[in-house]
Parts: sequence; structure tokens; C-alpha cells
Amino acid sequence: MTEHPEAAPGPQHPRRPQFPRGAEYPEGEAAPGGYHAPDPGYLHGPPPPPAQPSAPGGAPAEEQEPRAAGEPFRRSTPARRKPIPAMRGGGHGRLIAVTALFVMVTGGSADYLSSTWRAALHLLFWAGVAAAALITAGREQRNGWEPSPRWVWPTAAIGGTLLAELLIALFGSPAIIAGSVVVAGLFLFLVMLFG
Repeated sequence: MTEHPEAAPGPQHPRRPQFPRGAEYPEGEAAPGGYHAPDPGYLHGPPPPPAQPSAPGGAPAEEQEPRAAGEPFRRSTPARRKPIPAMRGGGHGRLIAVTALFVMVTGGSADYLSSTWRAALHLLFWAGVAAAALITAGREQRNGWEPSPRWVWPTAAIGGTLLAELLIALFGSPAIIAGSVVVAGLFLFLVMLFG
């Protein structure tokens, strides 16, 4: 038994001649049919120009090997960094939605909470609207946007409180809960319809 499988000579075909380096056909001009291997420059393009000295002392720059297809590409120079401007939100949809939700929750829980807790809910709502107004004003100043109308924020705070108390005085909590379910269902239908 031989030590290595390549050491043993393989079976020779009687009509197939064997050439050096294990090739079935000879290389170069002796290939059958007049075909021959292409020049190495044909596959890889013309030879690269001689390297220019890039170091201050006149030392030649490092020669780069040609890249094969499929090698990962890495930039040698950094890409330009262009800042992406912050986009301004469109409209006051979130403010309207939060105000409507506040009216639904406060009106629906009026019969089950004391007036002190209801007043605390109003104060919490006002604090949230004031914080949102300050954040919006800060973003406008930081990004250089045109200032949006300021009357929207106090109108939402005072209007939400007055609407909740008016609905509590006129209809009571059960009717407000039923109306809230209808309004929320209609809103969800529109969201699913228009995406």
C-alpha cells in the first residue's frame, strides 16, 4: 500500500496521451485544432503604469495587487458626509388625538372619581400640553424653522378641559363611554381604510 494516493500512477487510457503537469492536451501552439491559451494581459488588461513616488522623501509608493472579481471593495478615501436635515412634523394631529383621548377618559371616569382626582387629571393634562409646546418651540429654534402658531397649545389645554366638564354636566359618564367607543371605532376604521 502506498503512503499517499497521489503517489500511485493512475490508470492510463490507451488512446489519450498524457502531457506534462497532468494536462490532457498540450499547451500553446501544440494544442489540437489550432487553439492556444490567451495572453495573460488579455484577461487582466494592460499592465499598470509604474508607481509614482508619493512619500516626501521620494520613496516609491506601495504597489497594489490587482483585485480579483468578487473581492470586497473598501474605499481608500472617506465619503463626503452630508448632514440630513431634521424633518418637521406635519400638522397638529397628535395634539388633537391626545386632547380627544383626555376628554374620553376624563368624561368616562367622572362618576367613578372624586372631583379632586378629576382636577389632578386636568392639571396633568395641562402640564403635558405645556411640555409638548416647549419641546416644539425648542426644536423650531434649534433647526431654524418658521415658528408655528402658539395659540394651538393653550386652546387644546383649555378647550379639552371645558369640553370634558361640559360633557360630564350634560350627559354623564355612561353616555360619554358609549360615545367614546363609537368615536374610537370610527377612528380605527378610518385608520385601517386609509392606512
